[in-house]
Amino acid sequence: MDGTVWLRLSPLHWRHDHRKYESERTGVYDTSDGPEQMNLAYFRSLAARFFRRSQTENELEEELRAHIQLRADDLERSGLGRRDAERRARIEFGGQERFKEECREAVAGNFLDILMQDLRFSFRTLARQPVFAVVAIVTLAIGIGMTTAMLSIVQDVLIRPLPYVNSERLYAIYARSDSAGQPRIAASGPDYLDYREQNKSFVRIAEYLPRFTFTWTGEGEPKLVNCTAGSEDFFATMGIRPYLGRLYEPREYSYFKNDTMVVSYRFWKTRLGGDPHVIGREIRLQDESVTIIGVLPPMSDLFPDTDVWPKLTTRPSWPFMQWRANKFLRVVGELRPGVTPTMAEEDLTAILRRAPDEPRDVRVQLIPLKEDLVGDLRRPLLATLGGVALILVVASINVAALLLARAVKRQPEMALRLSLGAGRGRIARQLITEATLLSSAGCGLGLLLAWSALRLLPQLSSLSLPRLNEVHLNMPALTATIVIASATTLLFGWLPAIGFSRLRLSSALRSRGSETGERRKLSLPALVVAEIACSVVLTVSVGLLVHSFWRVMHVDPGFQAHSLFRVYLRSESPPNDPEGLRAYNEKALPFWQNLITETVSLPGVRSAAISDWKPGRDSATATLLVEGLPYDEAHLPTVEGSWVSANFFHTVGAQLITGRLFTDHDKSDAPAVAIINTQAARQFWPGQNPIGKRIGVNYTGPGRRTSGATPRLREIVGIVGTIKHGPLDAPTAPAVYMPYLQDETSHVMSAMNLLVRTEDSAMGLADNVRNRIHALRPDQPVQEIQSVQELEAQSVAPRRYTLLLFGTFAITDLVLAAVGVYGVISYVTAQRTREFGVRIALGATRGRVISEVLRGGVRLTAIGSLIGLVGAFVMTRSVSALLFEISPLDPVSYFAAVALLGLLSVCACLVPAWRASRVDPIIAMQSE
Repeated sequence: MDGTVWLRLSPLHWRHDHRKYESERTGVYDTSDGPEQMNLAYFRSLAARFFRRSQTENELEEELRAHIQLRADDLERSGLGRRDAERRARIEFGGQERFKEECREAVAGNFLDILMQDLRFSFRTLARQPVFAVVAIVTLAIGIGMTTAMLSIVQDVLIRPLPYVNSERLYAIYARSDSAGQPRIAASGPDYLDYREQNKSFVRIAEYLPRFTFTWTGEGEPKLVNCTAGSEDFFATMGIRPYLGRLYEPREYSYFKNDTMVVSYRFWKTRLGGDPHVIGREIRLQDESVTIIGVLPPMSDLFPDTDVWPKLTTRPSWPFMQWRANKFLRVVGELRPGVTPTMAEEDLTAILRRAPDEPRDVRVQLIPLKEDLVGDLRRPLLATLGGVALILVVASINVAALLLARAVKRQPEMALRLSLGAGRGRIARQLITEATLLSSAGCGLGLLLAWSALRLLPQLSSLSLPRLNEVHLNMPALTATIVIASATTLLFGWLPAIGFSRLRLSSALRSRGSETGERRKLSLPALVVAEIACSVVLTVSVGLLVHSFWRVMHVDPGFQAHSLFRVYLRSESPPNDPEGLRAYNEKALPFWQNLITETVSLPGVRSAAISDWKPGRDSATATLLVEGLPYDEAHLPTVEGSWVSANFFHTVGAQLITGRLFTDHDKSDAPAVAIINTQAARQFWPGQNPIGKRIGVNYTGPGRRTSGATPRLREIVGIVGTIKHGPLDAPTAPAVYMPYLQDETSHVMSAMNLLVRTEDSAMGLADNVRNRIHALRPDQPVQEIQSVQELEAQSVAPRRYTLLLFGTFAITDLVLAAVGVYGVISYVTAQRTREFGVRIALGATRGRVISEVLRGGVRLTAIGSLIGLVGAFVMTRSVSALLFEISPLDPVSYFAAVALLGLLSVCACLVPAWRASRVDPIIAMQSE
């Protein structure tokens, strides 16, 4: 028999095979079946495989029997008996299963059968080792989930463009002056007008003023609403169109009165009930009736807390808008096509330097609007992403070590399969299928973890992260997850497969070990060393952040935060004309004086004061004119300025260094006085006594009417300890305090903080204070009542949030590292069972065996720690911007990280060491 087998798997197969046979016999070939017929045959065969499998198998069995019977008939005709002929035919035909397998491989869709077979076998194999499967899947899920979530945050916060027309050409415009120590200076009204009228680089330029409030009345209890005012070209520059109604018309910018108003989508939905007929509705803002003319579309990227958008105009009758030194406006511009940011900076710098009284080194800097809105979050987010990447590396190393250890145990099994005829490619395919199952399960669980984390993040986070509410599992993150899963599949599948491809059957079948197994045993410690090195890098980074946070929380703020709370009170804006302002202040002054008196009279209140100082937030700035020093308006020193009541320092618990504090006699008709802090004394009068010196305070910002004119001189009557005006981790600055009764601005009487010192709990009397406020002024909004300790905590919330994230990463990383050390040491110890049995039989003590195992773990930890310290030396510079008063090479953090990892490694080695010490020598040698 020539060994040729013609199969009748379907009529089409039979017809094709018969034609082939006849063509070869006669030499005449039939070309009637072209590629289309061949494709049709393939798909029919594929359909028969999946929808008529049993019929196909029966036909295959029948075909094989037919060939054997035909051969038996031939042999019977040659003289053999029927039984001998059938026996001879079966012997000549050979193993039927081999021919069946060859036939199945020739039929369409065979690869799917093999894949399903591999999947079923992989499921059964992993089900027999549930602990291994669960550990591997959960480890991968943690690494992939954290990485996917962090990639989604980075993509949506840092990379995704703003949803505005030509957003890539929108830039925030600032000035900077190194000589003045101001890296980012806003613009004044004249600066904006000069930019708009003289520039050659922008399609349009607009100004806006964010983060101020209006009082909303007539809808129950008075409330404060957040405002952002924009100039005439603001909405056009941003490419914003109304969701409902219309925007302001050019004629409406010719007058300042807010008789019409555009509201935000959030305000419309939450405060106005999403009324579709809201256009034309009247509401009362600042005790005036305004008509809603438009609703903006959802814009979480652009000042998400803004409720209403009043118009902003550089009205000539408002002097503070005309003072060039009054730099409080934000400017944004859309670059012309073909103009680079550098060209635009040079253009605007030339314009700014033509203005009078600007520092000689002043220059304009353009910042992409997206970066300006997001804030200084690039470094923290990228550093966090780096920490997550380290966790993914550690998780991958962990699973790789588990699979390598498992591969060594399966070495005799694979050798037996190879000896029985299995191809090395077939075994490699089986191993890759198992790895694919693990990676797919880990990827799926990781995506679930990432989705859950992103949904919980806005609720759990105390950090006001821009665009956070829009963060979701996006396509780039999903693509990265698929790439990560594919990479882990290749890593976990090919490493054992490569090892088995070099397997020597003779040595593998003769003993439990082989050269390949020994190589893998050597590679396992290398993986543990790499894992520990990554853990050291992340743990050192967390140690630096913990040390920084400890220093921040032990900063002396210069006041006593316990039993102190603050109430922010803001009323309608004062008129700008002098007569109207005087009448406004005369009406407002009794309210503040009576408020202090009424608050102090409450049971449990020790003292009360008012001030525009808000703990944990930067105060308004002022320029300082020092009598006796040359006057240069372009280089006046900048200080923090606050207006306070007489008992302010007593209420907050500040220390008087020398001189006196304010009294109730320091009124507007009394000599002008001021108190400075110790830093101002050291900076402006080094080695001198500032008491009796005179200074002029030019209080800058919106509504400050002293700017633009030479301020009156004030006598310094006291020096107090430095009080923190900004966050606890912000550098201290020189500060000047002035009596609020000598107010020289148009804003103090309209917005102040009531500070209350209580006997016990800070917030225990909040409701009583609220009632007294409403008794004095029924229409007064009271929305912000916070303890000063809470304000302090909020001031370091970004640092705490970063520490929490990194701490979570570090704990996860340490757990993974401990599991990795435990797994590898346990495996290596199990492989040395016979050796330990022999040692114990020869007289080794259990303590000696334990120390031997521990020594191996400590050795790996030491090598990994040394490598990790080198990596930490390089990598921790990326978190240097997050540190406070410590160096990136802080020895305490490095030592603590190494000590912690060493302790965890020893603990991870204790269980394998104890097991090794309990080995029975007889059983150990018998098992070999």
